[in-house]
Amino acid sequence: MGRGAAKRSLGQNFLVDPGIAARIVEAAGIAQEDTVVEIGPGRGALTDGLRGRAKRLICVEKDDALAPALAARFEADDGVAIVHHDALELMPLSLPFAGPYRVVANLPYNMAARITMHLLEDWGDQVLSATLMYQLEVAARLAAPAGTKAYGALSVLVQSFCEVWPLFQVPPGAFRPVPKVQSAVVRLQRREQPLWRGLDYAWFRRVVHGGFHARRKTLVNSLRHAPGIELGAAELRAVLEGVGISPDRRGDSIEVTEFVALARALAASSG
Repeated sequence: MGRGAAKRSLGQNFLVDPGIAARIVEAAGIAQEDTVVEIGPGRGALTDGLRGRAKRLICVEKDDALAPALAARFEADDGVAIVHHDALELMPLSLPFAGPYRVVANLPYNMAARITMHLLEDWGDQVLSATLMYQLEVAARLAAPAGTKAYGALSVLVQSFCEVWPLFQVPPGAFRPVPKVQSAVVRLQRREQPLWRGLDYAWFRRVVHGGFHARRKTLVNSLRHAPGIELGAAELRAVLEGVGISPDRRGDSIEVTEFVALARALAASSG
């Protein structure tokens, strides 16, 4: 396959370490009947290993040079489909093989969080699991527990959809060009039901972002100034106390399940 130059505009750092590639494929937990979606296969470091495990493989590649090279490489394989498309705009109904899917990707650092949320929010239960490479700091945010510096809105939202399993770190030398940051592989295992089930997800997301709107302020003050939450301080205090949360706590101390309870109570109070 062609060795196209990495494009900074696409955030490309190609995985070149075959040992790391093999570990990622193994960690993805692929069964023989699975359909796998690989996002950003690039030069194909993971692709052959994934093809050897899965019944069907869909490679989603945005790069105008790499997508045709992949298509030529797998032209004779009916179990492989190359989709030349932006992963952020792709929906499962448009894919050539039906789901549900296991997703595997070496994500571009500059798009990793957005692609992750697109998969969780927009693909729904069509994603069984996602085994993904992130910048180490982003991986830490996904798995962070309440009360830690890394814990934020991204942590809450991802954990509301998935169990987050940090797997292993990957050194810069495993990539070309060599990035200036450490990387880590994380597996997101989708819950049978999201923790926010029964709530309007857009509302839940608004409350979560509201809780971190003014991160250094108390929760009541952060929510009071957050967009779309139109309750005064006294009303917010009453709702928080009603679900057993001190209004003087900060958003980064609130557990995922507490955010769910808060969102339910705020929805009821907002009528």
